[in-house]
Amino acid sequence: MIEIKQWAEYRSRRGSLNIGRRIEQAAANIMSFGYNLKVKAEDWIDPLELMPHEDDIVETFEEQIKD
Repeated sequence: MIEIKQWAEYRSRRGSLNIGRRIEQAAANIMSFGYNLKVKAEDWIDPLELMPHEDDIVETFEEQIKD
């Protein structure tokens, strides 16, 4: 039941399986991977930093299913 509510909230916020969002995520993952190969571990960047339209993660999936 909780999963259905999560999908409903996602669809109301972003639309159904938003292709633009998926492309943005893939591009950010590729760019961060390439960058992280060239720098020291303490200078690594998270792919989320390269996704300007992505919301920050407030709570993890495990925290959501506890409710």
